[in-house]
Amino acid sequence: MSADTKAELETRRDEMADVKSIAKDSEESNEIAEKESTYTTVETPSQEQEPSSKTETTKKKKKEKKPLVSIRELYRYADTLDKVLVAIGIVVSCGTGVVMPLMTVIFSGMVGVFLDFNNDNSSGNGQDAKDELDHEARRYCLYFLALGLSMWAMSAAERIAWNVAAERMSRRMRIAFFTSILRQDAGWFDTRKTGELTTQITGDINAVQEGTGDKVGFLIQFIAKFVAAIVIAFTRGWRLALVVMAVMPLLVGSTMAMGVVLARTAAGGQSAYAAAGGVADEVLASIKTVMAFGGQEREAKRYTEKLEQARKAGLLRAWVVGINMGFVMFALYALYALGFWYGGKLVRQGEMQPAQVLNVFFALIIGAFSLGGAAPSISALASARGAAVSVYATIDRQSPIDAINNTHGISADGVSGDIELRNIDFSYPTRRDVQVLNNLSIRVKAGQSVALVGESGSGKSTVIGLAERFYDADSGTVLVDGTDVRDYNVRSLRQQIGVIMQMPVLFGCSIYQNVAWGATTDHSNNNKNSLPTRDQVIEACKAANAHGFIMQLPDGYDTLCGERGALLSGGQKQRIAIARALVRNPKILLLDEATSALDTAAERIVQEALDRAAANRTTITVAHRLSTIRHADVIYVIGQGTVVEHGSHEELMALNGTYARLVEAQKIRQTLETSVSNTAHAATTSPLSSFVARTMDTGGTMLHGHDDEDDTANLIDAGASNTDSDTGARDTTQLAARRSRGITALPRLLGMHRQHLGLFVPAFVFTAIDGAAFPCFSIVFARMLVAMAIENPARQREQVNLYAGMFLVFAGTMLAAVSGRNICFKRAAEQITFGVRRDAFAAMLRQDAAYFDRSKENGVGALTARLATEAHDVCRGVGDAFPAFIGGMASMAAGLGIAFAHDWRLTLVVLATIPMFVLAFAMEGRSVFATARASKSAYERASQEAAETVANVRTVATLTRESTFVDQFRENSEAPYRAALRGHAVSCITYGYAQANMFLVYALTFFVGTRFMLHGTLEVQNLFNVMYAIVFAAMSLAMMAQQSATLTKALVSSDSLLQTIQSTPLIESQISSDGEGIVPATRRGELRLNHVAFAYPTRPRTRVLHGVSLSAAPAGRTIALVGPSGSGKSTVVSLVQRLYDAQRGGVTVANNDVRDWQLSALRGSMALVGQEPVLFDYTIGENIAYGKPGAVQGEIEEAAKMADIHGFITDLPNGYATRIGQTGAQLSGGQRQRIAIARALLRNPEILLLDEASSALDSKSEKLVLGALERASRGRTTLVVAHRLSTVQNADAIVVFCQGRIVEVGTHDELVAQGGLYSLLVAQQSLDIAH
Repeated sequence: MSADTKAELETRRDEMADVKSIAKDSEESNEIAEKESTYTTVETPSQEQEPSSKTETTKKKKKEKKPLVSIRELYRYADTLDKVLVAIGIVVSCGTGVVMPLMTVIFSGMVGVFLDFNNDNSSGNGQDAKDELDHEARRYCLYFLALGLSMWAMSAAERIAWNVAAERMSRRMRIAFFTSILRQDAGWFDTRKTGELTTQITGDINAVQEGTGDKVGFLIQFIAKFVAAIVIAFTRGWRLALVVMAVMPLLVGSTMAMGVVLARTAAGGQSAYAAAGGVADEVLASIKTVMAFGGQEREAKRYTEKLEQARKAGLLRAWVVGINMGFVMFALYALYALGFWYGGKLVRQGEMQPAQVLNVFFALIIGAFSLGGAAPSISALASARGAAVSVYATIDRQSPIDAINNTHGISADGVSGDIELRNIDFSYPTRRDVQVLNNLSIRVKAGQSVALVGESGSGKSTVIGLAERFYDADSGTVLVDGTDVRDYNVRSLRQQIGVIMQMPVLFGCSIYQNVAWGATTDHSNNNKNSLPTRDQVIEACKAANAHGFIMQLPDGYDTLCGERGALLSGGQKQRIAIARALVRNPKILLLDEATSALDTAAERIVQEALDRAAANRTTITVAHRLSTIRHADVIYVIGQGTVVEHGSHEELMALNGTYARLVEAQKIRQTLETSVSNTAHAATTSPLSSFVARTMDTGGTMLHGHDDEDDTANLIDAGASNTDSDTGARDTTQLAARRSRGITALPRLLGMHRQHLGLFVPAFVFTAIDGAAFPCFSIVFARMLVAMAIENPARQREQVNLYAGMFLVFAGTMLAAVSGRNICFKRAAEQITFGVRRDAFAAMLRQDAAYFDRSKENGVGALTARLATEAHDVCRGVGDAFPAFIGGMASMAAGLGIAFAHDWRLTLVVLATIPMFVLAFAMEGRSVFATARASKSAYERASQEAAETVANVRTVATLTRESTFVDQFRENSEAPYRAALRGHAVSCITYGYAQANMFLVYALTFFVGTRFMLHGTLEVQNLFNVMYAIVFAAMSLAMMAQQSATLTKALVSSDSLLQTIQSTPLIESQISSDGEGIVPATRRGELRLNHVAFAYPTRPRTRVLHGVSLSAAPAGRTIALVGPSGSGKSTVVSLVQRLYDAQRGGVTVANNDVRDWQLSALRGSMALVGQEPVLFDYTIGENIAYGKPGAVQGEIEEAAKMADIHGFITDLPNGYATRIGQTGAQLSGGQRQRIAIARALLRNPEILLLDEASSALDSKSEKLVLGALERASRGRTTLVVAHRLSTVQNADAIVVFCQGRIVEVGTHDELVAQGGLYSLLVAQQSLDIAH
């Protein structure tokens, strides 16, 4: 058996040990989540597991019910002022609730005055009766006026007290939740998805805010109204009230049962929406990979499947609310029938007067209406209790490794950097039965440079994580200066460490800010956000070889990096990350593939800088490029989680063991002759910039094609100028347009889901019946009063029984109407919300790459927040506001019709007050609209930055900038918080007037009606009919006032959603077989760039490519693109995929301009393997088949074999059916890279795009995979971007880029012989050239 074969078998055993139970991760993650939560009652389905006793135990645990968040617990973040505001809110809510029942006493008193006047007038005491009526009417009108003014003041106080308190508490809750996230340990994040956490910041906390604000005030108001009505009813007629109250427990129990069911379904719906948010975050963060493989439809389907669970929960809620509320209203009207029947009997027996019966039942009607109006508030409170479960569970979790706590543990400020890992056993929290490190011992003396090498997945990066204390060892000890790391303060320890990772993470701020955040913070002076000077940042960038390219950017150090550094190349990001580590001047330097993304020239310079930086400090380096660690003091070779061998480079080479084989696998083919050695010497003395300058001085004679720099500059500058000049005007125009579109956007949005509008027909009918029923009820009500006053007992019994029977008819009608209204509208709301979320997400996937480059506006956090909140606003608008407004208008129409029929003059007087009521609505709506728009935009920005922070939490922890980002989140939340407070201050006045308007109308109507009666133009009976009709209609108008803010938010959100859904990108990214463009009958892999000039849309003045021309024809050639970082290589790959369009020149594939191709066909002819491989939360088999969904198992396995990953997969318990978590987090970098390669190979493309495809592989895997790629590239065009020149030495042509231009073209041998830039790169990277 050969040495290579033995090594390959060792690799197989390594991988088998590494992943034996990845398939169990989901189950264990759920168990961990259960243990952390102390509130949840939701039963979540587990991932498919193999039958085991452990699984059964887990299922039993999931069936255990745990208490929901109590109502009191919802207010845990109330401070003294909030408690005062809540207390005020409770008092004034009770006050506003009591006002309406109190009005019935005044109203019945006024009725008594009118009846007395009617009797006195008929008996001949005309003038005395008129004087008495005038006097009493004025007195009672003043009572109504006092009630109205009191209602105005108390309603305004109620609105502002509850909403301000909720706003303040929710802000603290957001900050506490965000802070708690940042203090959690890495193991906790291994079981969480970023999207779920960011969805909780927006959706769940918004739900808690809504359930602790004015909705609670409304609920208290309704309860107080009900209680006051019952008290008044008992006071005025206890026998009658007692009969009615005897069956009240049935109604109360039904309402309470509804609340419990709503709480449970709300929790389930919130969990489903959080899962959908996780999918959206994962997909939008990896959108370019999704575009490259045409995965839009698949990801839209996956998102829809998550939404489907929430939709089912919402549809269940619709049935629960509808049937329950219908039953409540049926029971109430049945009670009216019973009560009037019994009241008539009491009147016949002489124990009550008709006026007393009127008072009792008018109070009971008010109380009954309050029960019906409480449904939205109960629903909001139930949703808040359900949403708070996961929020509080996260906040309350005590992290075992808390990086924010500054008091626990000893300070590490004086450490020298001596590190020892002694007998370490370790397994990741999600894979406890997989031993990653096995009795591993490593010693790094202070100031020593130590390197860790070995195959992918052998545990090298795990050592880095333990040294940073991202995790704690299962057994053994990690020591720093002889002290256990668990005894140090976590923050203090990490501040002594500088870390540079394989995949560097930058934030969406300026380059200066990114580098400055690497510095340590000064807590001694309470200056936790201290930053280094600009000079210190510049020095660090110079040391990292980043200063030169930064100064070439239009804004220099103030240039924005884009979300996750998307606007910079991989090498540029890496150099900035290195500068960020160097500016800290740490005692310990941890380098995990720190130069993997650099070209060889930059790598050499940066490596020298790192070598200088490593002087007198402890350095641990993880590397696959062995040229970067050959001078390390000690090299440890890791295999199967333990040390295989260690020593210096020379000692290990002499052993001729594992390390020697790794070196051998990385050798560049020896075609270098003596001249190359000379060139290598020149490379050490001649900077790359000098060579580039000499190349450019030749006038571009080495360029393949001509340079359109001047024309391009004019073109791009003009475009930039136009863009800048148009931006302000466009923003102003859009702002004005949104104001005018607010009312029309919602109907247009609903029209897009017309298949569900069929529910609106019965919903409108049922709601109209429901609304008109109360005014119509007034006719029967008035006649019932007349019937009870009949002196003939037999006649009285006959009439009372007749109208009691009519009440039963009303009961049946209301059962159908209220149930139908709630079921139809809420089902329609859920269906439409489902469609709107689905369509909005699909529209986001349809956008081009430039759309996502605008990270501040369209960053992942902003987009996921938009999906979470805006669709919910539309749901509330359709499900709650629509029926309130339609019912209110129907009630008003019926009431006015009845009123006009009895006296048109008095009705006109009442109608004259409507404009004031409408004005109050308009003012409140305008205030809420402006506030909602401003706060929504500000909250989106805050959510975007929060999402970016959470997604990159390991980098935040490494930089020890948790407090910085918490403060930044607090500052970003300040603007929407202040805007909301201003909005509440304005809206409370108009809301108070809307609530008081009814009482003012009563005062006016009674006063004017009295004038008509005194002049003999109005009878008492007609006054009653007009007043009853208007009173019942006014109740529905009050409900409209309460829902006006909900409708306004729906209008604001629908306008934003409509713009998202209808937006059309310049490059349509939606994959469809019938899209526009050509599909060549014969697809060949011929590829050409013709005089291409390009600048990214977000930086139009920064030219990336200058008149570049290259050709990959005929088809089947392998073209390699090499050169310094940031020279435009990856940009070429993006242009070939048509992620962007060139500003000048053209890109052709198969002799057709890419702009003429059908986009799905163009990208379908290609396959991409990127520098940072992106995998999704699917099974391994589904990830490999991502670009070819219909692939059979045999094809998948063949592709995996070609990528040298098949053996690793088959060693897993579930094989190809193993889920790998979000972004493939449960695999090592090399394993992810090989799966990405298999995914590309399976597609069998005409053009293969490899952008640093083997950058994450160890030497042995790289050798195997390169062989597979070489075989796979036969017969197809391959475009390779590489810094490891050993991977492209056999290319048909190598194109050397520098500063956006092509400076050399040729084969490996030809370019080496030329002694130019390429030969410099080769010489610097060769292991065999003496230093």
